[in-house]
Amino acid sequence: MNIIDKLERKFGRYGIPNLMRYVIIVNIIGVLVSSVNPTIYYSLFSLDVYKILHGQIWRFVTFLFYPSASLGDMLSLLMFALWAFVYYSIGISLERIWGTFRFNLFYLGGVVFVIVASFLAVPIMSVAYPGSTLEAISYYVAQGVTFDYLNESLFLAFALMFPDAQFLIYFVIPVKAKWLSIVYFLLSIYQLVLSILSGEYFVTALIVGSLLNLAVFFLCAKGKPGARVAYQQRKRRVQYKKKMQQTVGDTIHRCAICGKTEKDASGLDFRYCSKCEGSYEYCSEHLFTHEHVRR
Repeated sequence: MNIIDKLERKFGRYGIPNLMRYVIIVNIIGVLVSSVNPTIYYSLFSLDVYKILHGQIWRFVTFLFYPSASLGDMLSLLMFALWAFVYYSIGISLERIWGTFRFNLFYLGGVVFVIVASFLAVPIMSVAYPGSTLEAISYYVAQGVTFDYLNESLFLAFALMFPDAQFLIYFVIPVKAKWLSIVYFLLSIYQLVLSILSGEYFVTALIVGSLLNLAVFFLCAKGKPGARVAYQQRKRRVQYKKKMQQTVGDTIHRCAICGKTEKDASGLDFRYCSKCEGSYEYCSEHLFTHEHVRR
């Protein structure tokens, strides 16, 4: 059993379902608040290390209200709406294939890396720029906090799970996720080198943190999270068949992996898999993670 499996067994019940929905809501609140008062985010909510060390610990949470757009800028609002739609879809897809706890662990782990990057960047930049005060450097770092690199790692994770998924560039040009992920990765490396050469060490920390979060998550999961070995799939299928033979009921749907029916959860969706040879029905949790049946 890998590390993430152990964590899921112990803390899985604390997972937040539909986490991306709350992420989008938090972003919308940040846009609304910043539109009313453009200075309030950096004066009260941002991830300012100096002010956190002086007692303003609420900033560990409130920095999530990052203003991604402005109500007075129609172009930025349009881009924000597009971003919200794309990344909500990506997040929901990853949560379905990984499960709630694993997706929470990946996304919130990325948030932790942003916090760590901020706290590491301040002392490093203090040494690099000895004439500046700690307060000024902290404010400068807080202004540079962005979730762009965390979102890029989210897309890279999606591309690893769904390499053949297509995205429409400019709503016209279809491009597979695996090719876009290569472009994202090369751009990240370019930005990493550029940030080092220009002395933007905070950007360096953000990029390294996002890529490190992605690497650590997949290494701890020993491959693609959500994937199950064939033996476990066969074992569950045998148990399911035995349960079907022993149980007689009036249920319409039953998952071929876990045996859940529509009576076990009112909001549970069931689908037949077109790639399995035979009539095998799966719940939404196992529709994308099961091993296809071949006769």
